[in-house]
Order: sequence, then structure tokens, then C-alpha cells
Amino acid sequence: MKYGQIAGNKSINKMIYHCFDFLDVSDERSFVNKFNNQRNNPEQRKHTFRELILGAYLSLNHFKVKYECEINKKTPDWCILDDKSEIEGIVELTNFHLDRFTENRIKDEMNKKGVSLAFKKISENLERLYMRIWEKIQKYQRLIENIEKPYIVSIFGTFVADVRFEEVQYCLNNKESGLFELYPELSGLLYFQDLGRYHFEYENNPNAIRPLDIPDGVFP
Repeated sequence: MKYGQIAGNKSINKMIYHCFDFLDVSDERSFVNKFNNQRNNPEQRKHTFRELILGAYLSLNHFKVKYECEINKKTPDWCILDDKSEIEGIVELTNFHLDRFTENRIKDEMNKKGVSLAFKKISENLERLYMRIWEKIQKYQRLIENIEKPYIVSIFGTFVADVRFEEVQYCLNNKESGLFELYPELSGLLYFQDLGRYHFEYENNPNAIRPLDIPDGVFP
């Protein structure tokens, strides 16, 4: 292995190296350094791993990508580049978790019984899901307006949060407060989850000022 054992879990380590096949060497090294620096922070390591999966999926679909490219003092997770390595779009990942109380309850029950009955219903997660997307839009809205490039938010849905893509679509498209109509700067949303393989689903913003299409698919 080029960088040795990066993750303690063999299957995750294998996946990391598979993702590296889709990235340039500088991005490989960035991820290796991040993983090494996050050895005592397993939650952050999970997020970094999902950033890696996202970038590999974009590359698989023939997008030239660059990790944490600095733009006006901000470092979005992924920049999509054109043939001249100019920025063509930005993709930013957010993880959707349960509220902290429910997460802790699940962990306690899993530790005691090996199973949990604390999973929340989909409808109870809608408000928090809406706010997570909104926060990512707000974080990069001014930058997107300045550079005038497409902007995509990506969400990873954890198993315990149990968020369906239909719920994501509701947050984006409902008539009263749909985020797509409120924020035409948002080009679309890319949702993915781990179902043995990583399944990706993309929702285009019909009101987008700067559209950018990403195909649905699976990785690897």
C-alpha cells in the first residue's frame, strides 16, 4: 500500500485506496494527512471519508475535481474544474445527523442491548434537514454570487437518521418554503447514502441561475 494502513478497518482502508484511483496525487496526500491528523477524532474521520467518496464519485462521472481549493479565503470541499483548471463549480458536503439527544440514546441502547428502538420518524427530521441545507447555502452564498459559478450542496444520510430522498425533495421544492425557489444560486442537491454501495441521487434546481447536472449512480 502506497501510504500504509490509513484506516483500522480493512474494508474502509481498501475503499480509501480505491477512491485514490480517481484523484490526483496532491489530493491523495491531503486526505492521508487529514486522516492521520484525525486519528483521535473518529466522527471527523467519518466526515473526511465521506468527502473522499463524494470526490471519487464526481471524478468517476468525468468531472475534474480539486479538494479544498482556496477561493476568496474559503475552502469548499470540492471544486469542479474545466480543461484549463479554472473553477467551473463548487460542491460542499454536509452530514445529516439525528439530534444529539437521540444519537446518545441510540448509542446507549446499542451498548447495552446491541439494538436500538430510538430511530426517529422521517417527518420529525424534516425541520432539521431543511436547516442543514439552508446553513450550507448561507455559508457559500456570497462567494457564489461573487464568482458566478454553479453551487451544489451534497448530503450524506446516515442509516440511523433514515432520511429518504423524497424528504430532501420536499425541503427543496415545497410550495411554501422550498429552498430551490428561495435560492436560485443553488444549482442542485446531491444526496447519497451507504446501501452496501454508495447510492447517489441528484435533484436539479429548476430555478437555478447557473445549472449544473450530475448523474444519479452508484459508487464503486
